[in-house]
Amino acid sequence: MPSRQPKRRDAVQTRAALLAAAAEAFARHGFKETRVREICAKAKANLGAVSHYFGTKEALYREVLVMAHRQLVDGERVPEISPGDDPRTALRNWVHFALRLFLLRGAAHPYAGRLFARELRDPTAALDELVAEVMLPVRRSLERVIAALLGDFDEPGLRGQCANFVLALCVMHEQGQEVLRRIGYPAPRTETGLIPLADAITEFALGGMGRIRDLGDRPLRS
Repeated sequence: MPSRQPKRRDAVQTRAALLAAAAEAFARHGFKETRVREICAKAKANLGAVSHYFGTKEALYREVLVMAHRQLVDGERVPEISPGDDPRTALRNWVHFALRLFLLRGAAHPYAGRLFARELRDPTAALDELVAEVMLPVRRSLERVIAALLGDFDEPGLRGQCANFVLALCVMHEQGQEVLRRIGYPAPRTETGLIPLADAITEFALGGMGRIRDLGDRPLRS
């Protein structure tokens, strides 16, 4: 009986080639403007390969988008706060993790940043899966740190708002890096350079949450 191993190997290689070609095409053109024919030609696969291995163009796009961002997160241990940990140190660790993810690992990935930028401009159903599978677990780790910092003042709405503030401080250094460079505040591109930025963001966030605690039950939001 002939071995099936070469056929299985070919299938794995073809699937990988389709994913690589699709990532490049979707990053360049976006989901709507990318053609299956282009992906198959780049992967040197027949025109029915996308249907055979993924079912639909939409399913291929979901896998590309989620896979690219999972590769970023899986390469770093998401910081978690444990009972007895200093929440201030935990926040600093989380901010450092986020900056490293956005500014170092994200910059090194060939397509993740462009895929996400295009997805934000013209969202698809794949964004729901990306948020649920990759982004939400990372955000929840931040919310647990913030809950510990807020202490008796912790409640879901305030916790979520504080998480938004911390995330915004981190993300803007990646999303706005060209503007920051032009106005004289370039985002750091080395591990050493991340440390003072992480410390500054942490102290800024801690000051804000400290002010919230000082205000007590006075209204903070409309």
